[in-house]
Amino acid sequence: MKEFHTYTFTERFRELLVHWGFSGKISNYIVDFFGLFVVFVVSVIVYYILKFSINRFLKRLIIRSKSKWDDYLYENKVFTRLCLIVPALILDLFLSSIISDYPKAIHFIEVVLELYTAAIMIIVANSFLNAVYHIYGDYEVANSKPTKGYVQILKIVVFLIGAIIVSSMLIGQSPIKLLAGLGALSAVLLLIFKDPILGFVAGVQLSTNNMLQIGDWMSMPSHNVDGTVIDISLVIVKVRNWDNSISTIPTYTLITESFQNWRDLIPSGGRRMKRFLLLDITSIKLCDSALLKKLGKYELPELVPGKGAQEQTNLGHFRYYLMDLLHLHPDVNQQMMILVRQLQPTENGLPLELIAYCLFSDLAMFENFQASLFEHLVSVLPDFDLRLYQRANSLL
Repeated sequence: MKEFHTYTFTERFRELLVHWGFSGKISNYIVDFFGLFVVFVVSVIVYYILKFSINRFLKRLIIRSKSKWDDYLYENKVFTRLCLIVPALILDLFLSSIISDYPKAIHFIEVVLELYTAAIMIIVANSFLNAVYHIYGDYEVANSKPTKGYVQILKIVVFLIGAIIVSSMLIGQSPIKLLAGLGALSAVLLLIFKDPILGFVAGVQLSTNNMLQIGDWMSMPSHNVDGTVIDISLVIVKVRNWDNSISTIPTYTLITESFQNWRDLIPSGGRRMKRFLLLDITSIKLCDSALLKKLGKYELPELVPGKGAQEQTNLGHFRYYLMDLLHLHPDVNQQMMILVRQLQPTENGLPLELIAYCLFSDLAMFENFQASLFEHLVSVLPDFDLRLYQRANSLL
């Protein structure tokens, strides 16, 4: 009786290749590695199915959830990039059984899969750190304690660890041995990462001492910077100046050089005005009846008790008028210092300084307040028979 033999797909495929003119050895190679190719295609299809499920179904669940952390994980592609490991896991699972007769090929493919997996893990870790940065950014403390520099340090650490692991895979050595060998390269590494190291130290000091926050208004004349801080990173600080230009300052410069932070200007309740008028000393005199009559419209009482109005100077009346004006001005903070004082006379006249705090913290409104006030003061000076000092040759 004739023996019945059942042909498998691989045997039929092998016979077909021999029939087409391939040798038996080449036919075996093609059949064996074709099975590996089929597994690879299946693993890619599985990846796209998982990616489709994440973008279609998981996205809906994330949108419906009240928490924001899962939104940031999705937006930074943590889930979809994590799925990239699936093809490598499937290939590694079936690799030994499909091409068991080719140990060298198995070893080579395993090394490639390990390198691929390490690269994907680095990418996933980078995406996860980006998500953590955005999650932390939603908290109010993020403005006073920025973490961008710390996140960048962690990214550098992740990439260094990843580079060590990848190098150890390529040369077939333990990562511990590579780490031990890095001691000899420490000087080179310090030179390469000088700016990140200095930036990290500066960032720690800025954060610990609460010296600078995102949203602060800072000025640094040495670097021609005057504007609002919009970003604090590991290496640089970005400032949007008043002309909308962007200035970048090395982070470590902020602890080696001086800068001015105007953060407390708004919560303080007032923006300080400190300006002076230069008065012509020769215009200061005792009040006579004609001047007192002219000043009658201001209803100024005597400044020094026991002295008559004519025994007082026009400058004294003017000082009292300034104090009264500032105390009654609706845009001046009455809870803070209001002062009108004389400074040391100079060859350019007698400085009469005004110190008060405007209720406006906005620069444009503050400048308008100052300009309007001093325009008024200059216009009423002739009523007090006072003159501003001005050099004669400055008119030429």
